[in-house]
Amino acid sequence: MSGPSTGPGKTAPKLCDDFLNFDPFRSAPGRNLLADHSPPVGEGPLLSWSDGCKHEYFTKHVQSVLPPLDLRPDGTTQYKLAAVCKKCRLHAVIFMNFARATNPCPNADHPLHHFQRQPYEDDNNDSQIKYAWQCSASQCEAHLAVVYTIPRLSEQERILLTDTEQLKRRYEATVNQDHNRDGLRQATPMEALSRLRKYISDSLSPTHTKRAFPANNKRFMEAFGVRGEDCMELLTRLGFKYADAEWTLPNPPEIDDRSQADGGSQRELLEDVVCELTALMYKTAADTGSMNPAAAEGWPSSNRDLERTLAAQGYQRHSSLRRPNTANEELPYFASLGVLPDFSDSLIEFAFDRQLDCDPERQAYYYECLQIISESRHTEQLQTKVVLLQSEGLVSRRDLAAAYLSLGLQRPTGEQIVSEQHILSSFQARQANVSPATAAELRQALYKIGQHRDSKMLMNASQQTVETYEDAIAWLGNDVNEGTPDDIILVIAATKMDTPSDSETTKKAISIIARKRNSNSMNDWLLTGRSDGTSMSVDEALRHLGIEQSLDKVDKDMLQLQIASARDDKPGEQTEKAIKTIEQALGSSSGYTQTTTMQHHAPATWPVGLKSHGNTCYLNSLLQYYFCIKPFRKIILDYGKYKLDLKEIHEKRHRVGGRMISAQEIKAGQRFAKDLQSLFQRMIAEPSMEVKPEKDMVSRAFLEAEQYDQLPSSAMDEEIVWEKPSSTKGAEGTLSQSQNQPPTNGDDGTNKMRKESDASSITLQASANGDDDAPMSNSGAAPPTPPLSPVDKAADEIELVAGKPPLPPRRRFTNAQLEKASDTALSKAEAKAAMQQDVSEVHDNATQRLRAGLRVDGADANDEQQDVLRALYTIAINNTTFNRDGTSDKPMLRPEPDLALNVPLADTDIYSALDEILDPQPSNTKPGASVYSSLMQPLPQILQIKSPRINWDAKTQAAKKYDATMRLVDELYLDRYCDDSDPNILATRKKCWGWRKQLRALEKEKKELTSASPALDLNSVSAMAEASRFLESIEDIDKDLADIDAAPLDIATNLAVHLSTAAAEQATRLKKIDAEIDDLKGLLAPQFEDAKKIKYRLAVVFFHRGNTSGGHYWVCIHDFTNDIWRTYNDETVSEVPKSDLKQIFEAQGFTQGTPTYMVYVRDDEKEQLVQPLCREPGEVVPGQAWAAEEIKVDAMETSDPKAWNPKAAEAPADGTVNMAMVQEGGEKSWDNSRQVADADW
Repeated sequence: MSGPSTGPGKTAPKLCDDFLNFDPFRSAPGRNLLADHSPPVGEGPLLSWSDGCKHEYFTKHVQSVLPPLDLRPDGTTQYKLAAVCKKCRLHAVIFMNFARATNPCPNADHPLHHFQRQPYEDDNNDSQIKYAWQCSASQCEAHLAVVYTIPRLSEQERILLTDTEQLKRRYEATVNQDHNRDGLRQATPMEALSRLRKYISDSLSPTHTKRAFPANNKRFMEAFGVRGEDCMELLTRLGFKYADAEWTLPNPPEIDDRSQADGGSQRELLEDVVCELTALMYKTAADTGSMNPAAAEGWPSSNRDLERTLAAQGYQRHSSLRRPNTANEELPYFASLGVLPDFSDSLIEFAFDRQLDCDPERQAYYYECLQIISESRHTEQLQTKVVLLQSEGLVSRRDLAAAYLSLGLQRPTGEQIVSEQHILSSFQARQANVSPATAAELRQALYKIGQHRDSKMLMNASQQTVETYEDAIAWLGNDVNEGTPDDIILVIAATKMDTPSDSETTKKAISIIARKRNSNSMNDWLLTGRSDGTSMSVDEALRHLGIEQSLDKVDKDMLQLQIASARDDKPGEQTEKAIKTIEQALGSSSGYTQTTTMQHHAPATWPVGLKSHGNTCYLNSLLQYYFCIKPFRKIILDYGKYKLDLKEIHEKRHRVGGRMISAQEIKAGQRFAKDLQSLFQRMIAEPSMEVKPEKDMVSRAFLEAEQYDQLPSSAMDEEIVWEKPSSTKGAEGTLSQSQNQPPTNGDDGTNKMRKESDASSITLQASANGDDDAPMSNSGAAPPTPPLSPVDKAADEIELVAGKPPLPPRRRFTNAQLEKASDTALSKAEAKAAMQQDVSEVHDNATQRLRAGLRVDGADANDEQQDVLRALYTIAINNTTFNRDGTSDKPMLRPEPDLALNVPLADTDIYSALDEILDPQPSNTKPGASVYSSLMQPLPQILQIKSPRINWDAKTQAAKKYDATMRLVDELYLDRYCDDSDPNILATRKKCWGWRKQLRALEKEKKELTSASPALDLNSVSAMAEASRFLESIEDIDKDLADIDAAPLDIATNLAVHLSTAAAEQATRLKKIDAEIDDLKGLLAPQFEDAKKIKYRLAVVFFHRGNTSGGHYWVCIHDFTNDIWRTYNDETVSEVPKSDLKQIFEAQGFTQGTPTYMVYVRDDEKEQLVQPLCREPGEVVPGQAWAAEEIKVDAMETSDPKAWNPKAAEAPADGTVNMAMVQEGGEKSWDNSRQVADADW
């Protein structure tokens, strides 16, 4: 009778309430109010009353076995409640069986039954529906079953009895049969129902001895026809018998045990029909106003009997005198606990405890329900319960969601899985630059997630405990995993060492990792605190290059390709060190050098490349994009015209990137713009073919806004203040002399402060005699200052001082305290820059940072700042909602910086990808509604399209990069997406929507049929065909088995035929699908042939090669003026031959990478918008280099200039450059007249 029950339950009163409101024949699939449970709030549609019958049940006492008022059930007790609805005549029987009960509910521990479903006992057929439950109390286990049966009288039989036209015909037939009979009249529907009810009631009464009546009884014939012929089938089914012109009443046998009766006996049939006839009489009286003969008997409600049967009567209720009624939004939380809103606090606690015991997987949600009910009632009992559970480590769903959200994650639901490593990476990423209070909140959030997942690693990480290799990896965070190179781990460790409280834990983590990896570099770091040592083991080198085998097992023929790939994917010092280590180990440093055919161009005719700082290929690609867009470049180079004047306006009243920004963020944006300005000037004036962005500039791109105040100069026009290293200090001031004027003395004999040079650096100069560095004194000639860097003027002309190239940028100096704060802030940002970043995210952050410092030109409807930069690329998208009833809502305008495509899971093209996001999508807010998008004119000059590649893979339960081909077009026409471009566009779009929906369905079906099985490497058609051929060979196998007296294989003889037929049917279906796909594509192709007024040209494409953990970025840019494409791969800028353009428009395979970000520009403005060639190179100075970050002059704090430069070389008498040192990196001074120091750094 019963078995194991699982899942949530309902208390008896809640089950009673659901029973009274449940209509089994009008319940939608999966929305069963009685038998099902609502999903947690927010995770699916909630169960509610349907549009079915609002039942008024009447107890069929003769069929029921109700509980006596003074009897407590035991193991022999069985109850039965039989009821029928007055409105819909639905029959319901409730069985309660206490066969397994030793201490039935209610009792001291269980004040109510708590019923869990037993779906394996359910029954559903044409005549009845059965649901089963069992009480979850171990000493009760009362078994409950609810059986619904359809009305005994069908709709046709009801009409047969009550239709006035049929009753009229019976009257006329009766009159025609006997014209002389007196007293005949037409029967009313009420009379027909009442007479049949009387006949059946008499048949059920043992005291009614008269069992037959003549068939020509006039009242009988008025209601049922001449001799009852019209209703012969109904009467016979009910047990009436006709013989010898007489009708005999049914004679049903008595039922000995009503508790075991299942409704199949004739007596129960007749009893049910009597109840239904009574119900029909009530309805007829209400509809016609006629008198109801059964009204005197009444129709008592069965609600009380129902409560008594389920022991749900008289439960404790919550006093509502001091509070309003329960809010509607709180009702689902009561339902989830299986209770009613009027339950007392103690019963709420009881139900919560039962749900936790029965459904522990949802304990977080049930705890949330308890929290919400407690907050609604404000009662001490529930509040105490909530606090006690929290102290026991229970975490509610909403607290868990908040914990995930604070880490930038969404709480996983259903089959979604978020790995612990991903959670830790998000936690570590947010721990870097937050206040101690916020850091504590993040640790608490991580601990809650760890508690919920029962993860010791997460809880250890939240408590900063490092014991194992996995703990050490987790502690470092920042997407560090077991494959992260040692040098990246050491960069991250260095940033963590800046926090004193983390230093010891960091050292312990590195020690554990070093021991696990046997890493020399990590051991050196632990001993010296430095990560720039020259030692690297062969195993470390191979690991850095992504080679898993040992050196003696590496294929030497493939090694050169692996080295070349490593140089492309992660260029930098560590990569070269790893290559050198391997070459030395092989004894042949010349055999595996990079062989690249370089293209030689005159500097004035070719853009410069950007050297990488380790893994900054993504940033180099982005900077090249910014530089090639002329309006963007003009804004940066002429930033003074567009920046916000902080002297006049100290804060912004409008949003940037959807949020309000602080004054620090404004300064940060202006400083970042200045960094870009300096870089662009160098890219224009650089005499060689490559520029290395300043290391600080790269780091500042990832610096948090609040940390800009820690830099020596955090505002655009702030002057660098220098103090003379002397005990005597003069008055502070600034110098306003021109370049040709020497600095003047103050009244006290000290020199004034020197203004920052135009090269954004302070350059130390040698003294006139070349013996010593020139001190900053007020005597002698002024030190030479670098010439003005070129700027983009109104006519875009570049002016340079002839013959004087710009000097290398020098590091800015400040006092010791500011220097330390600056280094700390920059080192943290440097670690972030060293990690592989998504180029689209960096782009969004960079443009928002730049916009923060710009002057405001107004605001849109969302209070978003309008500015000169946003105007270049912002596209207006109109979202229109189509409702289920055919109406549409008012369009909602949504400005976006780009169009974000879906992750391409299969090969596609740019038009199909745009269709996928702009075609109707299911509404997230309105069930059954859909939302389609259109582009609003005027469209921007620059159209940015984002093509993300990372998505969650349900099979591997991990993030995956999808390398599907995205076919691009050189000319992109947007008329088809602009409803206002032509009156017929929307109608054509709607027509295409249906075709594309069919096309996607067919392609999905085709994929299912043609997808290969991982185990067999066969698709379903081929697999069935192969299986059929194998089964056909069984006959030969059986013969061989017979030869050795073995039993034949027991396989159905017709199985091979069925498989062969199925394979043939699927093959035919595939051909039909292909034909339908071709037909639909043929219909779609010409639809927008005439819509080619809004034309855009492909200008920029960002490519990525690699996986989710890293890889390499490069960018391709179209020079429309010269009609060539160039590839910008860090410092290498090369022309793409015409024959290789397919690698841009249809990139395939790992080598060619995947396009992740595309930029289209208006065709009529393409040459004005895209100008990647902007060069005015200065005169080449032998030995000139731009690696400013390599020039370290921290000894500037020394009071005596000679003390920090004892080895300064003597400059030639004529002041010319020492030609012995033309190449950077040699052992001698490269430019004596400008040499800072020949010190041992």
